[in-house]
Amino acid sequence: MKALFSNRRTIAIDPINVLEILFILLILYFLFYIKSIVLLVLMAFIVMVGLHPLVHFFRDRLKIPKLSSIILAYLIFLLMLAVFLAFVVPPLAKELYQLLRAIELPVLDDEIRNFNFTLQEISNLAGQVGSSVGFLIQMVNTAFSSIFTLFTLFVISFYLMLERDDLYKKVSWFSKKPAHLRMAREFIDSIETQLGGWVRGQLILMLAVGSIIYAGLTLLSIPHAMPLAILAGLLEIVPNIGPTVSSIPAIFLAYVTLGPLMAGITALLYILTQQLENNFLVPKVMSANANVNPLTAILVIIIGLKVAGVIGALLSIPVYIILRTVYSTFLFPQAPVDE
Repeated sequence: MKALFSNRRTIAIDPINVLEILFILLILYFLFYIKSIVLLVLMAFIVMVGLHPLVHFFRDRLKIPKLSSIILAYLIFLLMLAVFLAFVVPPLAKELYQLLRAIELPVLDDEIRNFNFTLQEISNLAGQVGSSVGFLIQMVNTAFSSIFTLFTLFVISFYLMLERDDLYKKVSWFSKKPAHLRMAREFIDSIETQLGGWVRGQLILMLAVGSIIYAGLTLLSIPHAMPLAILAGLLEIVPNIGPTVSSIPAIFLAYVTLGPLMAGITALLYILTQQLENNFLVPKVMSANANVNPLTAILVIIIGLKVAGVIGALLSIPVYIILRTVYSTFLFPQAPVDE
């Protein structure tokens, strides 16, 4: 027994391995420090992979030059965005305004009715006006910052699209081995297939579910059908939980305005829509794409929300797909199967 415990083992740690680990940790810290820039580049990459099939169609099928194909694809995308803003946002804003008008705030009414123009009240009002001016300035700065960020996003995605066929060659900055270039090319192709497919599939699901819910709520005469349908479409990004959460305000409004019977019919509408989505839409649309497990998607979205807020939640699935592809391509690549 004494001999068993008296054995000593010497563990040798290679200084090179320690330096490699420290280097990786420094890279991760630096990426976290500039996470806003990383998220911007990631969003630009998502736009690029989403529009690349359209560019590919124009260039290979219609024989349009590459630069013209890219410009045409972005013009179509911007046109669709402008149509959405012109025909969807104004009715949506009107319905939201009507919804806010429908909410009774007796406490606010009492405050307005009992307001006296005393010196103290005027001082408080001046302070509120001053804070409102500061808030307005902040809103203007935020608007300009958002416009600049959006412009930068399109510029980055445009150049990524322009360099798409040669992106894998950028790895030559670190290695010129043919095997590494081949792995980089496979990595980018895999990312485009999975991420582009997930983006397009998710957009199709959002549009389909939102349209079904809007048509159903309109036929049932449920008030504020458009914002409720848009909410249902947006929450499609969260599997299973999103459709359930989006049904709560619709059922509540149906119960308050039209009674319990219509609330039950509204709940049935959402249940049937979710069944149609799970049994028909998702297998048809998402089966050949990223194939992200629903439980994994929920956990990843929660982590993204914790790390980077709403933007992190929206980009969490693309980040997961990229990390999964890095793992399968570089860390544990599958060996080729001999035929």
